[in-house]
Amino acid sequence: MRFTSFTKLPLLAVSLLALSAIPAQAANCSAGTVTAFGLGTSTSCIGSFDGNDAQGDGSGALFGKLSTGVFAGITDWAFVGKSDAGAFDVTSGNSGTWSVDTALTGPFVLSLKASNSWSAYFFDGSSDPFSVLSGKWSTAGVSTNRKGIAQDLSHATIYRAVVKTPEEPTSVPEPSATAALGLVAIGTFAWLKHKQS
Repeated sequence: MRFTSFTKLPLLAVSLLALSAIPAQAANCSAGTVTAFGLGTSTSCIGSFDGNDAQGDGSGALFGKLSTGVFAGITDWAFVGKSDAGAFDVTSGNSGTWSVDTALTGPFVLSLKASNSWSAYFFDGSSDPFSVLSGKWSTAGVSTNRKGIAQDLSHATIYRAVVKTPEEPTSVPEPSATAALGLVAIGTFAWLKHKQS
């Protein structure tokens, strides 16, 4: 009898340890709140997705999705950087603030990676000129444990849209204005010649 009670104790201990290690699970990006000061909350989001959003050079799953025009049909994106590489600052934990040294002045995407998931948040702002240096974030829309608690941030990544501004049209003189100037010049030349004779 005593032997069976001793074997139950380790089994109970192992069960309790297994319950305490609650794995993370993917969340719906709309559950998270990501803001940019001056613009408010993100225009739209995608995710969460398993794996890593971006490599150190900007390549990866997120760039692949951005290149398809997933946000506002924009397909041309430039990699700004990752927070874990020192490109910009983020606070640690499962919510906090983010900031960049050089203002973001066009559409941009802020991606958050927590546990083994990532979500991307799009800020349009293309209709109104703006300049963004910081904002707030939460990983609640990226990864939560089974109790619904948001997981700590691994890193954040920023891409900005490459917006081509149309060139200013060069002024081309009107044909009638050129003809009128030519007639004035011929008339003046003829009058001077007639006056000399």
